[in-house]
Amino acid sequence: MKKTWFYRLLFSYFPIFFSLTSVLILLAFLFVSDLSRKETMSANQMYVRHVIQMIDHSLRETDGMLIHEIETNDKLRTFFRGNAGSQHYFSTYEASKKINELVTFNSFIDSVYLYRFSDGMVISPAVFVPLEKFGDRAFLTGHLDSRVPYTLSERRTYSDAPDPENNPPASVISIVRRYPLMTGEQGVVVINIAVREIQKMIAGMSSSQVSFVEITDRNGNLITDPLPENKGKEGTVMSRFVSDYTGWSYEGGVYDNHLFRYASVFSYLWIVSGFVVVAAGTVWMAYVTRRNYKPIESIISRINVYSMHKSSKLTKKAKDEFNFIEQALDNLIEQSNAYQKLHEEDVIYRRRHFFLQLLEGRRPANPRDWATELELFWTRSPVASIGLTVFEIDKYSAMKERYSVRDQYLLKFVLNSVVKEIAEPLPVTVWPEWTADHRLTVLFQMADAQNGDEQLIASIAESTRAWVEKNLDFTVTVGVGPCMAQVDDIPQSYAGALAALAYKSSLGLNLVIPHNERGLKLQGEPYRHLQLIRSLAQAFRTGGEDWRLIYGQIFSEVKDALFSREEHVNLMNYFIYHLYREMMEFPPNVREIWKTETLPRLNQVLHTFDLVDEVETQFLDILTDTEKKIRLLQESRSKYTVIREVRSYIEREYANPELSLNLLCEEFGLNGKYVSRLFKEAFGVKLVDYLVGIKVEKSKELLENTQLSLQQISSAVGYLHVISFIRAFKKVEGTTPGEYRKKHGKSLS
Repeated sequence: MKKTWFYRLLFSYFPIFFSLTSVLILLAFLFVSDLSRKETMSANQMYVRHVIQMIDHSLRETDGMLIHEIETNDKLRTFFRGNAGSQHYFSTYEASKKINELVTFNSFIDSVYLYRFSDGMVISPAVFVPLEKFGDRAFLTGHLDSRVPYTLSERRTYSDAPDPENNPPASVISIVRRYPLMTGEQGVVVINIAVREIQKMIAGMSSSQVSFVEITDRNGNLITDPLPENKGKEGTVMSRFVSDYTGWSYEGGVYDNHLFRYASVFSYLWIVSGFVVVAAGTVWMAYVTRRNYKPIESIISRINVYSMHKSSKLTKKAKDEFNFIEQALDNLIEQSNAYQKLHEEDVIYRRRHFFLQLLEGRRPANPRDWATELELFWTRSPVASIGLTVFEIDKYSAMKERYSVRDQYLLKFVLNSVVKEIAEPLPVTVWPEWTADHRLTVLFQMADAQNGDEQLIASIAESTRAWVEKNLDFTVTVGVGPCMAQVDDIPQSYAGALAALAYKSSLGLNLVIPHNERGLKLQGEPYRHLQLIRSLAQAFRTGGEDWRLIYGQIFSEVKDALFSREEHVNLMNYFIYHLYREMMEFPPNVREIWKTETLPRLNQVLHTFDLVDEVETQFLDILTDTEKKIRLLQESRSKYTVIREVRSYIEREYANPELSLNLLCEEFGLNGKYVSRLFKEAFGVKLVDYLVGIKVEKSKELLENTQLSLQQISSAVGYLHVISFIRAFKKVEGTTPGEYRKKHGKSLS
């Protein structure tokens, strides 16, 4: 193939190349000159900035030293207080000595003087005079009425004596602070900064023959004077800055003898010439390019049009089509990385969501989508048998108190990994997911269904349980669900595992509980438990010593029965409810103890217990503690001992038909209403109701355990008429004595 286009373009651009090269070679000299000028300007700017930093630093350091002395120096504090007597002259001498130390310590300081409001005296290194005889009184008087705590003056002349011939004034800048700092009510401290020291500092930082720095204050007054050898020289100002600290303006430049001006004019001429040549070459190149490269021009034109419409959406910084293409590619890569990260996070979320769908029986409507999800998140092999276990951390509330959140995540990760490692060499595929803070649910998939699949899963669970017990600081209890043949049956296996795990409170901790080994519940309805609970609540309210025996009997029967955790919670809620009802019969102070202390503690136990033994122990401790507090409140009352004797008397003489409120009042010498009120406050029940309750409880024992007639029982518990006995029994128990005997007692032969 002939290179017609190559040679055509090559020879078309040769003249342009030579012309532009010649011009660029000439312009290179100009570039070097201009570069030198820019470097000089840059160096001068750095120099001026350095001068500003040095002066600001020196002024800040001086002011900081002044603040430190004002706050901490006892000599200044003593002087401004103005003590009388010999101590007065000593404090003046000490203050003068301190002023000399400040001047000696800092070469920047020309002089320091103090003015005391209490007697109008001024002290400096040279004088100790009243204000009207002080040489700088005009300046000081102008600041006395001002309440500004800090002032930096303009350049001025200073002399501490009114005689300028013997004491020539110095050119200074003054820092004025009131004493003390917060109130300023005792005096003024003035530090004069020597202008000559500022000029000396500037001269020492660079060659004074080449560069200069002029400093003016906020009002445009010159602070520093040019050096004698530079007076009359013309220079070029190359930088201007304003100090944020002092507000002074700084102008820096060089003594160039019009060198930069000539270079500037020379550069302008060459720049114009260069532009002319470049413009001519540009027209020439544009003509050649347009003639020989129209297809490329058409492509670039299309890119420009597209860039104008789209670049603002893709990027705000694209100024040409090439920049647009580059930034579009960068954005594409960034978005791709972001989408990849989001995809990875989304996969984790979708995987867990899909796992929960499996457990809950929710699945996509489309079977094909369901199969795709199953292959994506779990297994591609055909499912022959599926099993499930739930690992629950024992005493999880105690674990949360022992370990930080980070350590908890680490321990959970360990448990998750142990399940995978134990199952790895076995012909089973596992999928563990945390479905609750304290529960790890594991799916097991077997490719070949066998009769021993549930035993295999139980053995994996047992190995995991044993490993955790041996190597970690907590234990786990495992519920094993039945194996299923279909994915749709996973919710049944999950329900079986949870049902087995629910009996952990009865069977114990650190166990593997299969779904088919849950035992049998206690025969019959839990009516006996409910009756015992009501009896316990009444005994606890009245302070009877037998409530602990009833308590032990309740939990003994509950532990003999195989109840689930939910059934335990329901029974204990019934227990708390009846205790609550009985406690509400007490005075407000007792009710307050129950509501604010006892009830929250009982509910907390119900939320955190693992075993019914824990409920028995903790409930007993709580009730015993509450009983002590109630008894202390009751015993603090003066008549409590008498009321206890009244109750003991009722428990002994309940069978006496003559026993009544009037008899008790005569026996103990108390008023009827008064003794009834005291009895109610002490035991949460009216005296008459307590007497009836005693008789009914005794009659229930006779109905259950003897074959005595109702008339005989009525007489045995202190009722003269059987009708009165039946009426009282039905009011308390809600049923007649005969019906009660049919349910619980021995029938008459």
